[in-house]
Amino acid sequence: MGGVKVGLALGGGAARGLAHVGFIKVLEREGIPVHAIAGTSMGAIVGAKYAMNPSVRVLEEDIIRFLESDVFRKAHLDFLKEGEEEESRRGIFFHLARYISKKVYYTLAANQRSLIKDETFKEIIEFLIPDVPLEFTRIPFAATAVDLRSGVEVVLQGGSLRETVAASCALPGVLPPVEVGEFELVDGGWLDLVPGHVARRMGVHVVIGVWVGSDLGEACCWESSIDILSRADEITRHYLGFLRLKECDVVVAPEVNHVSWADFDRAWEAIEAGEKAALRSLPTIRKAIRLAQVKRWLPFSKRASRPRIPFLIYP
Repeated sequence: MGGVKVGLALGGGAARGLAHVGFIKVLEREGIPVHAIAGTSMGAIVGAKYAMNPSVRVLEEDIIRFLESDVFRKAHLDFLKEGEEEESRRGIFFHLARYISKKVYYTLAANQRSLIKDETFKEIIEFLIPDVPLEFTRIPFAATAVDLRSGVEVVLQGGSLRETVAASCALPGVLPPVEVGEFELVDGGWLDLVPGHVARRMGVHVVIGVWVGSDLGEACCWESSIDILSRADEITRHYLGFLRLKECDVVVAPEVNHVSWADFDRAWEAIEAGEKAALRSLPTIRKAIRLAQVKRWLPFSKRASRPRIPFLIYP
């Protein structure tokens, strides 16, 4: 690779985020090394596990073992599954709002901070992520989260790896917020679905972003205020996400619209979609690496500059 460092920005997407496994599988098979990983939500889970042990075989086995475990079944994440196939493209806020609106769960949602108990969330994270300092990862790793108190994005690059991943995937309303220092953190994907700007600052020359979000598409039939509110949220987060993608040199979008946010039963389909997307993107990825090799030899004054977005780093 001529000294060119490659960084991955792995986005959030719940079950769709399992496409990251297939994407990494192709990079590993093609001999494209990964020098840094930034992840959010499911991207943080996959990214942290691979950063700890850069073996896609082990990563895949661990993910499937978790999905077949009692710990996963106890979480009952299938409550976010859609009833209609065309609704699988809708944002996760839409499905969460629909779920909460069901009368049988209204009292539960209104009287506790999350639908999944703290103890269950703790079991999930303990099953998936080892209790080690983040600095112990073999590949440099960072994760993003959102601070409920200040409303700012927080980038976690130190401290407990388990705590970092928990904070990055604490889906608001579903999983409890995670306190880290002075912050009360929730899912980083709520603000930035693909953290390309974080990977950029980790000293790499090429940033590959993997987008597993849903297409905005068209919608209709506003039956309630919840429908209107969730649609407005979809639009905002969709365009905010695309603005952040500008920090990536290559953006790969696996075809996972057919996979629901909570359809973990279709894990293999998501993984296969990640593989296919990676194979399609290989020429573009290799071209970006070659271009980075050339740029490294250019005088600094001739290198293209990129806009920088300020963010907090903890600790």
